Amino acid sequence: MIAMTGSLPNSDLVSNNALNNNVAPNLADGQVVRNATLHILLAAMRVMSRSTGVIQVETKHHRWKLLLRGGGLVLAEEEGQVIPTLVRKYNNKGINFSRIPEWEQRQPNRPYCYPFVSNVYKKYPDITKEVLKEIVLENLLALHLEDNFSFVWQPAQDLKTDLPILQLSMLENAIANEVKQWQKFACVKHPYQVVQLVDAANLLARVGNDNFPVFAKVTTGQDRISAIADTFKQPTYRTALLLDKLAQKNIVSILPLQERRSEHEIGARYFVNLPVATKNEPKVFIVDDSPVLLQQMQRLLTNWGYQVDFTDNAEAATEKILDYKPSIVFIDINMPSLNGFDLIKQIRRQRDLSTLSLVLVTAENSMTNNFRARWANCRFLAKPRSSSDTPKFRDELRNLLRELAPLSTDTLV
Repeated sequence: MIAMTGSLPNSDLVSNNALNNNVAPNLADGQVVRNATLHILLAAMRVMSRSTGVIQVETKHHRWKLLLRGGGLVLAEEEGQVIPTLVRKYNNKGINFSRIPEWEQRQPNRPYCYPFVSNVYKKYPDITKEVLKEIVLENLLALHLEDNFSFVWQPAQDLKTDLPILQLSMLENAIANEVKQWQKFACVKHPYQVVQLVDAANLLARVGNDNFPVFAKVTTGQDRISAIADTFKQPTYRTALLLDKLAQKNIVSILPLQERRSEHEIGARYFVNLPVATKNEPKVFIVDDSPVLLQQMQRLLTNWGYQVDFTDNAEAATEKILDYKPSIVFIDINMPSLNGFDLIKQIRRQRDLSTLSLVLVTAENSMTNNFRARWANCRFLAKPRSSSDTPKFRDELRNLLRELAPLSTDTLV
């Protein structure tokens, strides 16, 4: 039986039973349904699409707003990804925006982007139709590849829109066929998974010199498969198929979905997308001669909320560290001209850096390196040697940062 939030009358259980039996449920405004299957969610969407309003949907990984009207879906947007997804899709169609307006996000029965999209639609109707269809299909695919949903209905009978309506029956048929193809992948499970480059040499051999820089840029553990597909202007399934093959050869790692962090409960009066604040958060400095690793680390740590700077020149690192004043420094061992241990000696000679937290990062996870790191009053972190090591490395890195340079949002035990 589906659990309902709050203290609801017994009549709401009738709605729940009706939903399970595909009978039109009478969902009350603001009533939250939890622990629902995809089948139940889709049944609710079919019924509620006869009216106009927003159904908010969440799983443990993601949250969406879906604007329903006239038996179909008008807009679909994922919390935290509305702006980058729209801009990326429009850019691929040749439309670039000099400025993105501030969007009102405090209306639970309005999509965040509704006013913006409506204005663009007036000027570029055909392109907007294509963009909205791509976004709707992308979000529905992601939704179909998850389970255990919570959702709430917010009617908006006063909302007048000229945006095109995509019929749910057509969308469900299209997505059902694609889901079957995605379920055949060995490593890829979801279009919102991110990709981490593991073996640059073999990737170069597979994609060639011309494509390697782009592939290296989007395989830093930050870009989603769906966004990578947009970068190469090809269908998401085709990109996923290529990445699945690369993952099977341990050239890239497909990272698992991260559980969603939210400051508010579904069904709350305000459904707000809160940006990650980096101002006044700890500074991290990275010294490594690998451009790929520098980019991967920078994007990962910035996404977590840290301020990040780096250098690939070990000889210039001490001066840069003195100027940047970081809370913690990550140092590679094997670098040309000056290795990590010699750099540590330089850093420790500086009075202002004598107590600075230093972490040696290397793929050579030997007892000797561990001992030398402790002797130099440093911590030690082993780089992942294969795709299976990547999740462990990220966890160890995050735990180490929580201890030595915690974010304002971290709770230390």
